[in-house]
Amino acid sequence: MAEAKLDVVLVPAIDKGVNHHEIGDIVRFGIEHPAVRGIAFQPVTYSGRYFDFDPMDRETLADVVHGIAEQTDGMFVESDFIPVPCCPPTCRSATYAYIEDGNVTPLPRVIEVDDYLDYVTNRTLPEVSPDILEALEGLWSASSVPGTDASARRFDCAACNLSFSSETAYLKEHVFMIVVQGFGDVYNLDLKALMKCCIGELIPDGRTIPFCAYNTVGYREKTRAALMAGKMQ
Repeated sequence: MAEAKLDVVLVPAIDKGVNHHEIGDIVRFGIEHPAVRGIAFQPVTYSGRYFDFDPMDRETLADVVHGIAEQTDGMFVESDFIPVPCCPPTCRSATYAYIEDGNVTPLPRVIEVDDYLDYVTNRTLPEVSPDILEALEGLWSASSVPGTDASARRFDCAACNLSFSSETAYLKEHVFMIVVQGFGDVYNLDLKALMKCCIGELIPDGRTIPFCAYNTVGYREKTRAALMAGKMQ
């Protein structure tokens, strides 16, 4: 019986003075490890249990992106990272890379991603096929999961069926995703960002609460108390 292969996404929390200097090593480890299909970096969110810190000197999404660029010797640069369009640009940025024979080629260097994500600006009709637009929007979506067949098919379509993209299994082995996801806490909560949030917590009474609000302004505690008291169906 063939051994099942495990696809893994690393989710490291990054904090200044703790492990910011290890960002590049994490990227290299992920790319070189056969089971790792992507990395989801998260600047530390100060909610729940955490050490003392200076709220004016915290790790941000931009800090992580700069750290990746500075610590990977040109493998990735800041312009390789594209804000995910379903939420504010300070919340989430992502990139994909095609990897073969040790060579790493970030997708935004071969495709003008911004032109496609903003395809309706000053246009009556999109200038590319609906299939390609759907694939690009899906790749830069908060719902995109590296290593899945769905992501591989989207990459295949976005790459316009180039020779390397004929098999989704092959793409799963050669496409790597890096995403940087920031979350709000009591020190940086942004009401406008909450209004555009695309990561929600569905609670039993049918409401969808923006993730950062759920964890910051008391929704989690109220929901837990109501559930324990049997008052929320």
